[in-house]
Amino acid sequence: MQKLNIFIRSAIFNIMFLIASIIFSISALPMLFMPSIYTLKVAKIWSKSSLWLLKHICHLDYKITGLENIPQNTHVVFASKHQSAWETVAYQTFLHPSVFMFKKELAFIPLFGIALLKAKNIPINRGHANKGMIKDLTNKFKDRLQNQNIIIFPEGTRTKPNTPANYKSGLSLITENIKTFVVPIAMNSGIYWPKKSFLKYPGTIQVHILPPIETGSMSHLDFQKKFVGIVEDEMKRL
Repeated sequence: MQKLNIFIRSAIFNIMFLIASIIFSISALPMLFMPSIYTLKVAKIWSKSSLWLLKHICHLDYKITGLENIPQNTHVVFASKHQSAWETVAYQTFLHPSVFMFKKELAFIPLFGIALLKAKNIPINRGHANKGMIKDLTNKFKDRLQNQNIIIFPEGTRTKPNTPANYKSGLSLITENIKTFVVPIAMNSGIYWPKKSFLKYPGTIQVHILPPIETGSMSHLDFQKKFVGIVEDEMKRL
């Protein structure tokens, strides 16, 4: 009976989520003629509405700790563990205003892709990084950080809970030439919204925002070692 209840609630949420996403994508179209910050505001409303649907339909909530670790009066790079679609939906709610670094294939989704690009999210090829790509991304990071935060998933794709970490080197190579703060985030969304799963399980997702790492003063290898150590140690506690 419990499994059936979870299935029904997940089905209702998926339908409502799809309808809401289409509505918000259409509503964002007029923003094409306005500054990108307005598209981000629409994204924040969409994010909040999606979390409301999750809470009231699937009984899936979240708890954040460590908001005090976010540096004030500056824009930062949030580098998050990536286990689920949940974080791509939720982060605009409490990390606003932020843009994502996302796989470029998403830009071809009708309406949604246009909104992604208008908001100045950063598309990326998920192939092997080269010097030209890193230089281009570094310049885009410098540009975006003047007005927004940047959210990046250094693993490059969603990973299942309790699987070995496989962090890509892109973030460390980019931030080696940028003086900013990288704020690590550990979370366990994959337990409740599993990768490639139709089901959303009831519970409370834990999001831990960790102390920032100041970049521009260490090599990319030193940064990578420090960042991975901080995030994975916290994942063990989760």
